[in-house]
Amino acid sequence: MENLNAHQQQGDDDQLGRTVQAAFKDFLEQFVDEGQKVFEDQRELLKINDRSTFFVDVDYVRRHNENLSQAIRDEYMRFQPYIHAAAKEYVKESAAEDMGDDDEERSYWVSFYSQPDVYKVKMVRELNTEVLGRLESISGTVVRTSDVKPELFMATFRCLECDTLIHNVEQQFRYTEPVMCSSQNCTNRLAFALVVEQSQFVDWQRVRIQENADEIPSGSMPRSLNIVIRHEAVDKAKPGDKVVFTGAYIVLPNVHNMMRGGGRTKGDGAGASDGVRGLKMLGMRDLDYTMCFLACTVQSSDVRDNKVNIRDNISLDDLVKELTEDERETLKKMNDNPRIYQHMTESICPKVFGHLDIKRGILLMLLGGVHKTTLENTRIRGDINCCIVGDPSTAKSQFLKYVVEFLPRAVYTSGKASSAAGLTASVVRDEDTGEFCIEAGALMLADNGICCIDEFDKMDVKDQVAIHEAMEQQTISIAKAGIKATLNAATSILAACNPIGGRYDLSKPLRSNVLMSNAILSRFDLFYVVTDQSEEVQDYNIARHIINYRMNRNVVTDVPYTKEEMQLYIKYGRSINPILSKEAEELLPEIYAKLRENSGGMNVIRRAACM
Repeated sequence: MENLNAHQQQGDDDQLGRTVQAAFKDFLEQFVDEGQKVFEDQRELLKINDRSTFFVDVDYVRRHNENLSQAIRDEYMRFQPYIHAAAKEYVKESAAEDMGDDDEERSYWVSFYSQPDVYKVKMVRELNTEVLGRLESISGTVVRTSDVKPELFMATFRCLECDTLIHNVEQQFRYTEPVMCSSQNCTNRLAFALVVEQSQFVDWQRVRIQENADEIPSGSMPRSLNIVIRHEAVDKAKPGDKVVFTGAYIVLPNVHNMMRGGGRTKGDGAGASDGVRGLKMLGMRDLDYTMCFLACTVQSSDVRDNKVNIRDNISLDDLVKELTEDERETLKKMNDNPRIYQHMTESICPKVFGHLDIKRGILLMLLGGVHKTTLENTRIRGDINCCIVGDPSTAKSQFLKYVVEFLPRAVYTSGKASSAAGLTASVVRDEDTGEFCIEAGALMLADNGICCIDEFDKMDVKDQVAIHEAMEQQTISIAKAGIKATLNAATSILAACNPIGGRYDLSKPLRSNVLMSNAILSRFDLFYVVTDQSEEVQDYNIARHIINYRMNRNVVTDVPYTKEEMQLYIKYGRSINPILSKEAEELLPEIYAKLRENSGGMNVIRRAACM
């Protein structure tokens, strides 16, 4: 193949596009990985599943043709139509005799993606005009998604003067009519009507993402970006997901501002001596553009980086099929350990000394229970809500931070800085359409995860009331601005709070020490109380633990299991649906009755202070 850079120097844009098209078609036909032609299998699956998108690893293109790879990466938006045309040719040539009229007109798309170790994933704040049109990957957390809507892609128009049909008028982010009638005997340039039946529409969705919490520089506000998704990539992301999008950074006209009414035109004699007043009078509205990201591929950050989302709802059979040999060996070794419960407890938040009871509670919360639906269609939650009550400087927040780092889908928030809408969901007006839409709060973003709320006692009472439904029914009901919806919030809540007055009074019951209503108290399954008592031996052990932790560069080396082993085993445990034995059926009612007897006072035993 001729060198693409040489063609570019010649300046023949159309010839360069056709060269890229031929080269990419050759890549689809010839590329072999591990002795197999990768895209022949994809092509057969497209026919079987009635789909139209090829998924291409950008490293495959680089291995096949370095010049082609560089050209696509540098000028992706320029060559995108030629790449899609090459995919269509590749499909048509393989099954020309089997294709009907509908297949002839069908378009095929190419979605590029990359592996974590091949190309760097950019942050939202790293995007600027220098990367316009380039093939890039960006990461972020989804905060809002629109409905999937039809978008006019290739339009067919009828000339209203000579009745000629004009096919395949490409639409580029705005309604575009033909420049003039295609008939040689017609001079019409204005009167056209869209023929919907012969036009091609594609699925379209807009997603709004925000920078990941761990990517925001100190003292900076998180930045947001609109993502445009088309074709078969729609509905692949939902609020709360940490996602990697692959596509191009593009510029679009700000239609919302352009459609706003302008200022009133005055007569020549009125205000002739007035000066220019502001940028609006200089036509800045006509030059108003906005930036967005046109994505062709949507990947979960956790799957892409081989992270384990232990909260995924997956059956045991499916999980076993996904496991590698090393993972199976790890699970077998952990299963054979008779002290696995104790060792897993010690591996929870290892930088905090002691607190084994709290660590057991967090381990149970991570494993969770069994979700059930009764015959009357009533949902019984299987997630555990846990609250840590304690004096200041007793490592309560450290447990919350650990859970946020441990789980891919976990949200951390502070009670004092959280409102009812921020915790549940808010109704906002879409800046483009003007319609009301729902924006997810912390509990919705943590759906199928854990929401960690620090300083829970600092929340206003009216804001605490807002999470009643989410804690028990695991849903959020919205009835605002003409929107009535019930949203899923299947999340566990891990809360931390200080007692009234700053110190826990051991002479009083729990409900007299915390600033919570009885309704909120009843929705927590586990309460742990930590008091700061001075004990010489315990204080020495805490100090020694902290020194060892700092000396080892903030790494605890003597834990039984690593974070990855814990995640793997907990995901394995969550895929099992246990059945109560006869002994358990008899024992549980007795224990429940004893707990109820002691719940009146809810006095708390002293616990050692920890860091």
